[in-house]
Amino acid sequence: MNRILTRLAAALVAAVGVVGLVTTPAQAATEITANLEIGFNTGVPAARTITLSVHVPMNEYDANGYLIHGGRIQVRFYGSDPGTDQFLHGPITWYRGDHGLTAGPDGIRLEYSWEVPQGSFLNEDDGFANKGDEVYITAKFIDGDGGTISDDSNIEEGLF
Repeated sequence: MNRILTRLAAALVAAVGVVGLVTTPAQAATEITANLEIGFNTGVPAARTITLSVHVPMNEYDANGYLIHGGRIQVRFYGSDPGTDQFLHGPITWYRGDHGLTAGPDGIRLEYSWEVPQGSFLNEDDGFANKGDEVYITAKFIDGDGGTISDDSNIEEGLF
């Protein structure tokens, strides 16, 4: 009889452990990092290459769940100026299935690049005394329920 009770108890503990694994709550998105690079394209005269890197760390299961249920990454460009930062461009929003937005073992990532001509929206200090441009992005992760976290990137400086 003790042997049967011991086996029954072991089976119950194993079943509770499996149910516990299946019902583990989703990991909340609480952290985001953003990076901006603006370089010169050597193949096209005066073109600028913009590269965005955004990371929302979490496990792969939750990352896929967020994207399947409407999670997205939104980016806005700003000029870094004393007193107030000028809005330059955006929002640009990436959804599940959009090029550059992925869910992987380390979370949700946006890796995206494109080219713009010199004098585009990146030219935030256009004027007679133009001493250079200072541009950064604000990246925002928006979950399917509208909750958000955001981060400002580094500032890229140059004559854009």
